[in-house]
Amino acid sequence: MLRTEKYTTTSIIAAAAAAASAIRYQFGPGVSLSLLVAVVLIPVWWPAMKEYRFARPLLGLAAAAAVWGVVLTIFETVRPTSSSLMMEQTFTLLSLAGGIGVLLWVRSQLGIAATAVAFGVGALVNVALTGGNSANLWKYSLAVPVIIIVLGLTSSSARRWLDLLALAALAAVCLVSDSRSMTSFLLLSGVIVLWQSFMPPGRRRPRPAQTLILLGLLSVAAFSLLQALILDGALGDAAQQRTQAQIDTSGSLIAGGRPELGAATALISHRPQGFGSGVLPTSQDVWIAKTGMSGLNYDPNNGYVEGYMFGGQYEVHSVLGDMWLRFGPLGAAFSLMLVVCAVYAVARSVSIKAASGLAVLLVLLGAWDTFFSPLLTSSRTLALLFALTAIPLAELAHRRRGGTESVPLGADSPRPTR
Repeated sequence: MLRTEKYTTTSIIAAAAAAASAIRYQFGPGVSLSLLVAVVLIPVWWPAMKEYRFARPLLGLAAAAAVWGVVLTIFETVRPTSSSLMMEQTFTLLSLAGGIGVLLWVRSQLGIAATAVAFGVGALVNVALTGGNSANLWKYSLAVPVIIIVLGLTSSSARRWLDLLALAALAAVCLVSDSRSMTSFLLLSGVIVLWQSFMPPGRRRPRPAQTLILLGLLSVAAFSLLQALILDGALGDAAQQRTQAQIDTSGSLIAGGRPELGAATALISHRPQGFGSGVLPTSQDVWIAKTGMSGLNYDPNNGYVEGYMFGGQYEVHSVLGDMWLRFGPLGAAFSLMLVVCAVYAVARSVSIKAASGLAVLLVLLGAWDTFFSPLLTSSRTLALLFALTAIPLAELAHRRRGGTESVPLGADSPRPTR
C-alpha cells in the first residue's frame, strides 16, 4: 500500500521531483523544468542507478547518442544547420535520460505507486501550464495523467480486481471520448491482468521468453478483434468511417493511420548514419520523404509534410524514427533498449503473476509511442516506463540465492539495500 510513515524532507523533495519530471514547460530552447531538476539532483540520483539492471548502460548510450548528434551537425557541409535547434534536440534527449535517473531515485525513496501518482499530478500541472487541447480535452490532454494516477493508486493494493475495475472504467471513458487506441490499450491491459489470475498457482521461476510469445499472440488477436468491432460500428459511425478510410488508403490500419512510417523508412535508408540534431531538412529530403509516403498510397501534397514534419526540423511522428534521424543509430539503439528492457521486465513479472495494470499499460503505451508517437510528447512517459519497470539488482541476487518471493511489478517495492 502507499506508504504512510511520517513525511521527511527527502520524501517531499522526491515527490516534487517526480511531478517536475512530467512537466514539459520550457524556459528556453529545450530547457525544461524536468531537465533543470535532473541536473540539480545528479548527486542523489546517479548513485541509485547502480541498484537497477541496465540503468547506467542505458544512460551512457543516451549520452553517446547526444554527442553523435552534435558531431553530425558540426561536420554537415551540404544542409543548413542551427545551433539553437541542436541545443533544443540535445536537451530533449538529455531530459529523457535525466528523467529516468530522477524517477528511479524517487522510486527508491517512495515506492512505485507513490512515484506514479506524483508523476501524474505533475502531468496535470503541465496541462494547466501549457493549456489543454480543446479539440478533445480528455483524449489529447487529460487521459494519460488521470490514468497514471488512478492505476498508481490501485497498484498500491495486492487486490488485482481493483486494477480490473479501474481499467474497465477508464476504458469506458475513453470509448465515449473517441479514443480508439487508448481504449484498446486499457482493454488489452485488463485482459493481461485477468489472464494472470488463471495461470497455475504456486511459486514459479520467471519465464519471460514464453510469456512474450503468448503476449504477442494475445496482442495480435486483441488488435484483430478490436479492428473487426470498429468496422462493424461497435465504437460508433465516426470511428468506423475513419478506420475504413485508413485501411482503404494503404491496406493496413497502422500504415493508413501512420503514413509517416514511409517517410522515416525512406530517409533512414537514404542516410543511415542520421542527419544530426541541429541539421535542417532540405527540399531533397522532403521529396525523399514524400516518395516514401506515396508508397503507402498516401497523398503527401497537403501541407502537413512541409508544415509539420519538416517545417524547421525532422519530425516523423515516431520516437524511434526521430531518434535515428537526429542522433543516428546510437539514438535508435537507445530508444529500442529502453522499450525492450521494459517489455522484458513486464513479461518476467507477468510470468510470475506479479504485474499490475499500471505496469502493463505503461509498457503497451511505451511500445506504441516508440514506433508511432513524436519524441517530444512521449519522452516523459517513456522515462516513467523504464523507471517503474526496471529490475532491482537486489531482487535478481535474491533469486539467484534461491529466493522465490517477488514484489509485484507496479506495486510498492522496498528501498534497495545499500
